[in-house]
Amino acid sequence: MSGADPRDFDGRVAFVTGAGAGIGQGIALRLARGGAAVACVDLDPGSAQRTAHEIGAAGGRAVALAGDVSVEADVTRLVEQAGDSLGGLDVLVNNAGVLYVGRFEDSTLEEWDRTFDVNLRALFLTCRAALPRLRASGAGAIVNIASMAAFRYTVPHVAYASTKGGVVAFTRDLAFELAVDRIRVNAVAPGPIATNMGSSLSASDLEKAGFRFVLGRIGQPADVAEAVAFLASERASYVTGATLPVTGGADLATRALRPEDA
Repeated sequence: MSGADPRDFDGRVAFVTGAGAGIGQGIALRLARGGAAVACVDLDPGSAQRTAHEIGAAGGRAVALAGDVSVEADVTRLVEQAGDSLGGLDVLVNNAGVLYVGRFEDSTLEEWDRTFDVNLRALFLTCRAALPRLRASGAGAIVNIASMAAFRYTVPHVAYASTKGGVVAFTRDLAFELAVDRIRVNAVAPGPIATNMGSSLSASDLEKAGFRFVLGRIGQPADVAEAVAFLASERASYVTGATLPVTGGADLATRALRPEDA
């Protein structure tokens, strides 16, 4: 594949969940440009296939895999298929997620359970299933997608924020346990990103959360993908247990005290 991206991933295999759109698609494409063979995993088969096709059309190698990463049997099958099809597993990116925006008192148990299933339970399942292949890699890397919501209030989504706080803690503790296996575990905490998931946030939601884009723009999937590529590569060989904010400075923002200061 052509482009100016460093070829950090030649000969390596990546497994990216939620790769059919948005941040996950951006990550899959970026790792492929870096030379990785990519298992594009998504709940929607058509979306996974479109990402894999785009990688293939650009000269890369990819396989599209469909399944629910919150279901143990699906995860076992997906990891086996990826490893068998692509010849191993070196990089695991846990990106799949769901978001329900609304006041806590209006939330349903079904929304709460689904958020925890996809945003947190899936990390347990994918990391456990991938562990033997990551150990065999000798230089395995896991990158989890958290959120700035793990660190500060943004909009009303208690379940989502709770799971993303869990992702940060999960990342830290797993990094300690897997260091002996030379498997690095890190996370990226995006701020507001222009994706279909982010489209559930209205302009009012963003204003009420006090977001002021100090770098002058909303984030793009490629911004997160670059951070993931760094953490997954040997350029970050001395980084583990870290959560890297990719927020455009939104986590630095406070609401203006006076209208004239906005």
